[in-house]
Amino acid sequence: MISKQRQYLIVFAAMLLQAVPYGIAQNIPPLFISPLERTYHFSLSGIGFIFTIGAVASSFAAPFLGRLFRSNPVKWIMFGGIIVSAAGVIVNAFATQLWMFLVTSAITQIGTITFSGLGVPYLIGTWFSGAEKAKALGIAFSGGSIGNFFLQPIVEHLLANYPVSRVYLIMGVVSLLIGLLVVLTMIHPNPHTLTPASEGQANGKTNAGNGDSAKESANAALQGIGYKATLKLKGFWLLSLSYALLGLAVAAMSVQYAEYFRHLHINADLIGTVGSVFAVSCLIGNLLGGWLFGKLGVVKAMGTAFVFQTLALLALIAGLFGSNLALFAAFGWAAIYGLNVFSYTSAPALIVQGLFGMKESSEILGTFSVFFAVGFAIGNVIFGLLVDHLGFGAAWLSVLVYTVVGYIGLLIVAGALARKNYAKVS
Repeated sequence: MISKQRQYLIVFAAMLLQAVPYGIAQNIPPLFISPLERTYHFSLSGIGFIFTIGAVASSFAAPFLGRLFRSNPVKWIMFGGIIVSAAGVIVNAFATQLWMFLVTSAITQIGTITFSGLGVPYLIGTWFSGAEKAKALGIAFSGGSIGNFFLQPIVEHLLANYPVSRVYLIMGVVSLLIGLLVVLTMIHPNPHTLTPASEGQANGKTNAGNGDSAKESANAALQGIGYKATLKLKGFWLLSLSYALLGLAVAAMSVQYAEYFRHLHINADLIGTVGSVFAVSCLIGNLLGGWLFGKLGVVKAMGTAFVFQTLALLALIAGLFGSNLALFAAFGWAAIYGLNVFSYTSAPALIVQGLFGMKESSEILGTFSVFFAVGFAIGNVIFGLLVDHLGFGAAWLSVLVYTVVGYIGLLIVAGALARKNYAKVS
């Protein structure tokens, strides 16, 4: 049987990777905006382009990176991803021109999606099945929120006392050392999980002596219709387009909140407190997401996310109706939207694996993720243009449209795909 202790170790290892290497690559870069502006005199729009390039590069690389999981051990793919991600951060220490930071952002995010966005879900999927898989992935992704509690004040302190180039170097080295230590010592392949190449050789051995748990895990790795068959489904493309609309909404709600709260005349200290509430809520949200997918399945879990996102958005809109509602808007958004964090962290992998199965799921996830990433990349641009020309009211109403249309489309298509039971095809 599969050892529970080894399963717990895998989840803990994934949490550590999310807490440190992922956190350094993904959560702390906004802290560098002001230092980059002061040190290199980059414009805010130029710095914003750094984030856009990273998102676009990783999203378009994802389908190709997903193919690596078909014939290579997940341990060594994640090993390579850690090195590439950390290398991108380290090279920032020697960059002086904007184009250099654009290149390093692309490198960093390509490495990050390899070990985190694709690697962690695939790893968890080989060690867990059914409801346990959803819960384990939710716990694993909560590591990003936990790491944020420690990384944010540490990086703020370093930036206040050292040149930005030295802080990049320190963070890159920390990412590399912690990431490689975790991968080399704590991540191991599940001995009961089969690949298509080894199915014929190992199936009899697995069925003969490893127990029901081992057989379930082995079979789960082979179930599903595979990458090519999935791409032939019209439902897959409709699902992806719906998720792209959610990317437009998530970009605005996840990035533009601080500027909006300043527009509502909330002071900086209170905005910081709002951010802390959001961080705590995100921690709960990642755990909640795993439980929802495990207990309710894809459609009902994403239906719950629809409710959370709509309520959080309505809280933001309420701030436009009077200064006495500004704090309600801020703290309402933080508490409710944080609970919805699973809709764009663990949900993509759980949607793909839940609807199409584990077979070649990394390749399917890579293609599916492109749509969300493109939506996210252009979402901030569209939102900013609307704010500049029509104000925050029109901008938030546009986000409400994306949310309603995107979620309704996703829920209808996901329900139809779930009834086909593609994930159980052997």
